[in-house]
Amino acid sequence: MKRLTIFAFACLSVFAHGQVNSKIGTPAPDMAFEKIVNYSRNQASLSDFKGKTIILDYWATWCGPCIKSLPHLAELQEKFGDQLQVLTITDDSEERINQFLTKQTLKLPVAIDERRKLASVFPHRSIPHTVVIDNKGIVKAIATSSEITEEVVKKAISGGEIDLKEKKDVMDFDPSQPLSGNSNFLYQITITPFQEGFPSFSNPNGGESVYQNRRIIATNLAARTLFEIAYQFPVSIRTIMEVKEPDKFKWSKKNAICFDLIVPEELAQQRFEIMKQHLTNYFGLKAEIQERNRPVKVLKLINAKDKVSLKQSSGNTETFASYGGRGLKMENSPIGTLASFLESQLDIPVVDETKLKGKYDLEIPWYNENPEQIHEELKKKGLELVASERKIKVLVIKDK
Repeated sequence: MKRLTIFAFACLSVFAHGQVNSKIGTPAPDMAFEKIVNYSRNQASLSDFKGKTIILDYWATWCGPCIKSLPHLAELQEKFGDQLQVLTITDDSEERINQFLTKQTLKLPVAIDERRKLASVFPHRSIPHTVVIDNKGIVKAIATSSEITEEVVKKAISGGEIDLKEKKDVMDFDPSQPLSGNSNFLYQITITPFQEGFPSFSNPNGGESVYQNRRIIATNLAARTLFEIAYQFPVSIRTIMEVKEPDKFKWSKKNAICFDLIVPEELAQQRFEIMKQHLTNYFGLKAEIQERNRPVKVLKLINAKDKVSLKQSSGNTETFASYGGRGLKMENSPIGTLASFLESQLDIPVVDETKLKGKYDLEIPWYNENPEQIHEELKKKGLELVASERKIKVLVIKDK
């Protein structure tokens, strides 16, 4: 059986599913930070910062948006000085954080929360997840780190009200259930506007449910990504938009929708074609696959005469691939899986010219703080990436 990983495109957060109770306007519980790195002390508690406005920022080294926000939070810390204390919290290991800090300059304390005790105080499914507590210990805002502006901090310091919509993740979101809530049907298509609390994610195979391999579910995604799913193209990397209003196809709450297609078993193999038809009708767009010359990275053997340092699969395991900000792990998979991983991380088409035909077991780490490290990791396997240009297939989306 082939086993696939579900990829979340962004962690934003619907229906009447349970959400965490709001803590805004309530006293923040005292929290014990049992292990802190990059700080003058290796332990602390929230009460140690009494009298200061506090920002708690939950993040991880594999989360690109989190890392992009760290310099902004550091600027806020520097600007407001002793009036503010920014504390970042991660479930990464201390070893991983220390490795991160060797490449990334960060002037903020990092609380290690491998057991997720701190995460349970302010429950969430997605990061960045950021909490603002005023100097009286009252929770004033729960949002994403990019929403915490100077004006927000000033209001927290002065005791003013903060006008930010609360980030409420749906903690019991169950993608195995139809989005419509209706389970008595033969064929079902559901399209809704952006749903607060859901992640931005997709699964083109229906997941581990009775709808497996005859369902495509996608939540809180924009038109461009939905067309890429339907055409089974990498997200944004091989897509060309030839439309009059391209901003309408960028992700935003206004542009995002939820899409759920469930077909009978006899139509299972046609589900992507059916999705294309629904998207074309709904959005009034047309899409087609073309061949065009594009800049690429070519994955190749360093020396074709040498054996690569790859572990050929015994063939006794399921085909498995999981990749994202932490890296790649694959079992009994073709080398094209590695090319797909590299393409997703480097945001440029990667063409496999290794001519390797077998199936392999492989793990390769990815470091957001040092993307160039991937070349060293590939070198260990006898592989390299070379910049070039190739005629490749691209997805072209146009106005009708």
